[in-house]
Amino acid sequence: MNRAQRRQTERNERRGKVYTERVVPLPALLDEFTVFDMPQSILDQISHGSVDSIQGVPVFRDNAGVWTEITPSLSGWVFTWQKLNRELKLNLNLNPLRTICARLENNVPVTRENIKNALACLDDCRKAFRVSDRQKIVSVAKTAQLQILLDSAND
Repeated sequence: MNRAQRRQTERNERRGKVYTERVVPLPALLDEFTVFDMPQSILDQISHGSVDSIQGVPVFRDNAGVWTEITPSLSGWVFTWQKLNRELKLNLNLNPLRTICARLENNVPVTRENIKNALACLDDCRKAFRVSDRQKIVSVAKTAQLQILLDSAND
């Protein structure tokens, strides 16, 4: 604790106040970055003409710097957005992202047209994210994540 914080704590104690930390919500742009970092980094990697792989499995570095498989991550993200699309009535076409995922899963080359369409789809998702109710998004996303975890536990 720095000197100003110690002084404030002492003043609060003299006044009989209990020092509590404030919870500061994430800024909207940081929130958006967190949600869209994974698909954006995957599409960036593909658009540069190569995909990192470990033992033949396509991977990317997540926002924590950990190597993660692309296809399960991207398919889970698309699954979550399918639920958001349905629940929030967003009318998004997620097929371009599904196509990228399927092509990577089946070791089929991804075309420039596929990348262009997937980036446009991702942009549409961003726009929908910006105007939608965040609490509803969080609720639907948590439900989707639980469903993914339960499905993977049953496999």
